[in-house]
Amino acid sequence: MYDVLIVGASFSGLTLAHHLPKSLKVLIIDAKPEAGSTVESTGLITSRTRAEFSSFFPIDQFITNPISAIAVVAPNFDDMFVSEVATPWIYQTDTKALVKALADRLPSNVTFKPKTVFLKVDNAHRPSKAVIRTQGSEEETIDIAFLVGADGGHSKVALSIPTLSKNKRFLFGYEQVFFGDVLRGPRPDETIYHYWFGEFSLGYGGWLSPTIVDGRKAFRIGLAKLMRDRGDAKQLMESFVKKLVERGDIKIEGDIAKPGYVFGSHIPLGGIRKTITHQNVLLIGDAAGFCGAFAADGIKGSVISGKEAAILIPQFLRGKVDALDQLRARMDTHGGIMGYYRRQLGYRWIWDVMRNNRTFRAMYDIIAAEHETFLEQFCDSKDKHRSLARTVLKWRHTWRLVRYSAFWATDAIDYVVRRGWKNG
Repeated sequence: MYDVLIVGASFSGLTLAHHLPKSLKVLIIDAKPEAGSTVESTGLITSRTRAEFSSFFPIDQFITNPISAIAVVAPNFDDMFVSEVATPWIYQTDTKALVKALADRLPSNVTFKPKTVFLKVDNAHRPSKAVIRTQGSEEETIDIAFLVGADGGHSKVALSIPTLSKNKRFLFGYEQVFFGDVLRGPRPDETIYHYWFGEFSLGYGGWLSPTIVDGRKAFRIGLAKLMRDRGDAKQLMESFVKKLVERGDIKIEGDIAKPGYVFGSHIPLGGIRKTITHQNVLLIGDAAGFCGAFAADGIKGSVISGKEAAILIPQFLRGKVDALDQLRARMDTHGGIMGYYRRQLGYRWIWDVMRNNRTFRAMYDIIAAEHETFLEQFCDSKDKHRSLARTVLKWRHTWRLVRYSAFWATDAIDYVVRRGWKNG
């Protein structure tokens, strides 16, 4: 008999396991061979997320690069502006080692089973038993008082309970890690780079982040595509890496065709799910849509949903049937993150409509004119109630805004026509 079964041993599930009362008997399962063996995240955390971790875990041991600048690269790959702040705004982590350490240091009331998958529950209305299977073993039925889906955007827990909402829209993120150096810009070890692709690859853009792996300098390079175009991701990544090598932006140690680490992941982009709780079942992290990675650090929602769920689940088990309904409100006390989740849906819509290099270039020209204050607006926007609109909606940008709006409107017509043709 377990008081709480947590499906998924990544940031949300492990944070929850660390915070649940020691009086509860907890089981956390994950299909991976060990925690951290693969991690579908770039592992960037903002300063506020660093503080959230620091309250229960020595996060600084796993920070490789404090980042105090952002470099935005135009669609032609030539033009770039750098915006910086006095202190780090985001941190690159050794993500695999971080997740592994979170699992290795679980409290004694928590049992962790890797190589174990969640199959089903006995009763979708109010489950009291769950069926799991560990690799090399037969199916096992366990008694549970509470079930948590911390198992990512394609949550099997959500699928097992018909009344729970499911993520339906995703980006496909594809990332490779290489040993070597980033060479572009004045302080590459303290800079994260965002490439605005335009026609090269629509969806999100590309990124380049310096890191340290096994004591050696390295960098993470990735891009994200709309799910319908995910089949192009590998080929586009090869072209992206080759272009950066040829331009001298990066220097790779070893074979360009053999990165040290590769992963692909599905990033939910539909916002917070409407129904994330039913009876004694709760979704947290990406399973609940607490992602919002448009302005970096999708990890924050996972960490704080785990923290706050650890307060509410015991209340529910003690008979407070409406306790779980407080999760969103409690999460919002962490810097007003719910407002950010709403805003980023708008950012996402504007970005999705843009189809051409000229539109991305027009936006780039506006932001570049505000580069000295851009990062102050951008960094921790999910924590400080800031809006990126403040950066661009100024009288001195009237001509640039008119130009961008005309290009965006043209793209919007093309976007509507294409959607109508596909739906027809």
